[in-house]
Amino acid sequence: MTATKGGSTSLIGETFDCAFGSFVPRITVMSPTELRVRATIGTTEIDEVVQSDLTGIRPGVFIVSWTEQSGNFVVQVQDHQNKVVHNYARLADGQIFRAQGAIQPVPAV
Repeated sequence: MTATKGGSTSLIGETFDCAFGSFVPRITVMSPTELRVRATIGTTEIDEVVQSDLTGIRPGVFIVSWTEQSGNFVVQVQDHQNKVVHNYARLADGQIFRAQGAIQPVPAV
């Protein structure tokens, strides 16, 4: 893929929170094929690097999918221009988790 302004490579190195109410996973885009996902669900802490598929739809809008070590399969439509994320996940136990939330950029330290 050729990198273009707003293409999938524009997210590389970015970290942002996806705020779904009290559930706020933090995502760092390491490459077009790798993400770091950090989240707390109850007493369970997740901090893992996962293989991902990142596709730019138009400037600022991306489809991202990944499978976590637990077996959860996640697909997100991320609209960074409007700061909105749509999350669709098939959890390892077969449940479906759908949510819409806010993208909150995390400043680099």
